[in-house]
Amino acid sequence: MRKIAIFITTFLTLISCSNNKSSVNMKEAEKWASELLKSVGITIPFHSSVNFVELKRQYEANKSIWDASFEFLAKKCNELDTMTEFGTFDIISKDCYSTLSEYIPKPEAETKFEGHKKYIDIQVTQGPVMWGICPSDSPSLEVLSEYDSSKDNGFYQSLDAKTYKQGADEKCIFVFFPEDLHNPSYAVDGVQYDTPLKKIVIKVKHSE
Repeated sequence: MRKIAIFITTFLTLISCSNNKSSVNMKEAEKWASELLKSVGITIPFHSSVNFVELKRQYEANKSIWDASFEFLAKKCNELDTMTEFGTFDIISKDCYSTLSEYIPKPEAETKFEGHKKYIDIQVTQGPVMWGICPSDSPSLEVLSEYDSSKDNGFYQSLDAKTYKQGADEKCIFVFFPEDLHNPSYAVDGVQYDTPLKKIVIKVKHSE
């Protein structure tokens, strides 16, 4: 009888978890995310590729960390075009930090997909640039460099990727979770980059 009771309890728990997950609505999560940006004064929108359901889950799991990251992002987004201060900056110690940089986008052939497990990436840059996103369980995935936990990255190639073009005046916020391998901000074919572009990357601790 005790074994039956344990089985029933476990079964009901799994059903409850499944129902909780299925009850999350992507449109509602996207609306929540948009309102969150407005509440902290960020006018740049999230990109449509963002998994808003996962974003909401991660935010609720580590609210103080995410609030600090968005507060930092609000200030730096407004300064992006005129930004002159570059480097790595702690937001909340090792739980959340940012890298501000200038760069010349590389041709796609010189780039790789990268993936992380410990941190979630928030990325904002000037354009024009291309972005590539590939699921970490892609059947066509080729591992170029195995994941290194000390650096929190691995590098890959895949034919199973979605690409997005960001215009010169179309800034948006990308968020990459561990399941999102990303080929971030590479060069648009035929574009001559006479001056470096400015970029914000915020690393937020991932919650299991």
